Amino acid sequence: MSATSPESILRALARYRVMAYVVGVMLLLLCGAMILKYVFHVIESTSIVAIGHGWLFMVYVFLAFDLSLRMRWSLPRMFFVVIAGTIPFLSFVAEHKVTRWVHEELDAKAAASQ
Repeated sequence: MSATSPESILRALARYRVMAYVVGVMLLLLCGAMILKYVFHVIESTSIVAIGHGWLFMVYVFLAFDLSLRMRWSLPRMFFVVIAGTIPFLSFVAEHKVTRWVHEELDAKAAASQ
């Protein structure tokens, strides 16, 4: 099985989708914690959430690059997929778009090979 077989691409997509949701939720938690800290002065520190988001974001970037390379996407599309984890709610939108792109491209490759 090659690194660009449909099965390996779908596994890479599944890993990316999980991390897109995890990073999206962590970013929302971080934004909420920052609002609690700087606007309402309710909490002292956001460091636990910030560190967690930072580490998980690095995993997200690695998995987004992995999927992008397997799909042989252009640099602008790869950049969009990676940067989506830094803007609140965008990782959820990107996950939906990426899933659609992968399935469309795999379907097109399957149709072309028949």
